[in-house]
Amino acid sequence: MHVAAVGVTVTLLGVCAAVPECWPPEIEQAGFLGTLLRLTEEVVAAASAVHGLGDPKPSAVLPPKVRSKARTRRLRPEALVAPGDLLPDLDNAGPVVTAAREYEAFVSSWVTSPWVHDDPKLASVLAYTSAHSTFSTVMHTFEEHAAVTSVFAARMLLEEAARFTWLAQALQDDDEFTQRSTRYFDEFRARKKKTIALFAGNGVALAAATRLFQMPDSVIKGPEAISKGRQPLPPIDEMLLLLAAPYPEPGWLPVAYSLLSQVTHSTPIGLTHMVRYRHETLSAHDISPEMLALTLDVACLGSARLLGMSGLLLTQGSEEAQQYALGLEQRAREVHNTARLVHWLD
Repeated sequence: MHVAAVGVTVTLLGVCAAVPECWPPEIEQAGFLGTLLRLTEEVVAAASAVHGLGDPKPSAVLPPKVRSKARTRRLRPEALVAPGDLLPDLDNAGPVVTAAREYEAFVSSWVTSPWVHDDPKLASVLAYTSAHSTFSTVMHTFEEHAAVTSVFAARMLLEEAARFTWLAQALQDDDEFTQRSTRYFDEFRARKKKTIALFAGNGVALAAATRLFQMPDSVIKGPEAISKGRQPLPPIDEMLLLLAAPYPEPGWLPVAYSLLSQVTHSTPIGLTHMVRYRHETLSAHDISPEMLALTLDVACLGSARLLGMSGLLLTQGSEEAQQYALGLEQRAREVHNTARLVHWLD
């Protein structure tokens, strides 16, 4: 709430300075902006009392050097077309929505308790429960004013499905799974340590920074030590290619992930997929048919992989879990076959 309030306020102030003609004449600007700043200050004061971060002091040390890796080009320049060559916006994501609803009905047709067979591996529990929650977020927001949330959630499902596929698919034995699990959780233990150090190095009280990462008392705390000489996880593109191996064009998933990222990072490309002019009326927060089709496509694909594989692991490969996993993959593929006629990937 702190970040959202400040972000909206700063964005509005910037728009007022950059394009003052956009301000509606019937609204008295000074009074509106004054009230906005006062309310923002109240949100900041209330939020700071909860998260305890306060006002960080300037760092006494030089900022760390950031190493950037060269990115591989995935979009072909020769595919660009002139504005006059564009077809009218006649795409319709309705059939994709219908297929996704059928997939959604099958998702809820079978459930299992994560603790049905003794103590399960934490990675499997997290994959199973979060996939249900995140997929539900997609299906309950894409037709609402918070439609952008569905794009965020679909991207999360795709990213986590890629990680979980790397973690659990085609492993030879439990020892290999344990090694990859250690590497998997080491990644997040390292991120936690780095983030707390970043807070503390910028003037935030160490106790306040540490408290943000404390688990509730109901959660059994695992090991905190990071393995010596730990290996980081593979790059996300590498894991996405593994996830997309069965498709005719495995490279389509890194492109799909990149396109979803345009929305989550509010790039110009992403913003053009979230607004539409219809009969000279601006419709904001309305996903384009192409982005909606891609969102539902990868949401079904990612959740199918997470729910199917984690269900098998949690039930030790039961017959019900096998049939459920196969049904998920089949229906997700049906969504994809419908969606690709709208977003034209793969």
